[in-house]
Amino acid sequence: MPPESKTARTVKTLIRVGKALRDEPAPEAGDRRGGLSEAARRAAQRVALDPRLRGAAAQLQELRAEASARADQRLETLIGEARARRGETPPDEVAALLDRRRQERDAKLERRRARQALLAHGQNDDQRRVLALVAAATPWAGGEAASVRYTALLDELAPGGTPAAEMAIHRALWTLAEGRVLAVSPHGVITAVQTLPPAPPAALPGS
Repeated sequence: MPPESKTARTVKTLIRVGKALRDEPAPEAGDRRGGLSEAARRAAQRVALDPRLRGAAAQLQELRAEASARADQRLETLIGEARARRGETPPDEVAALLDRRRQERDAKLERRRARQALLAHGQNDDQRRVLALVAAATPWAGGEAASVRYTALLDELAPGGTPAAEMAIHRALWTLAEGRVLAVSPHGVITAVQTLPPAPPAALPGS
């Protein structure tokens, strides 16, 4: 009988981790407000995983960011031109405000680029779905800070719990972890690696 490949061993390990985490007792229910917040977050993540909605949301976000950047730049230009005509320099508080707005704009741009770089590592639909879910919980990639557990990821991406669906997610997660794009803690918490390797060539949609 041939020895198991490294890929097969890793996939089996991830499956065992997932089963073990599923068997853990559920934490006690929090107050109603906390439960509603969690439900809203999970609903937002489901929306983010729909390819069509995700694409439309990303396009809308990009348009808003571009409009905001143009407005900021126009405001800075108008203030600078008005002061120049009067031979004045901006007061310290105005200069500080403009500088702060520039820093915020640059930070948003950096987060958008980081998200794009993270999602670029998805080479098939399953990998892209995994990355979209993790990115939505990653602040440096423009997401809201949240913990993505292995069991929650399976529940979101393979809600039917069928072996084929779960295996596809196991493989996608393993490939991204092996490529040092994602990391899985001993407790089953999945995080994105901020210092990413170069993205591979783009794959065709649906591959």
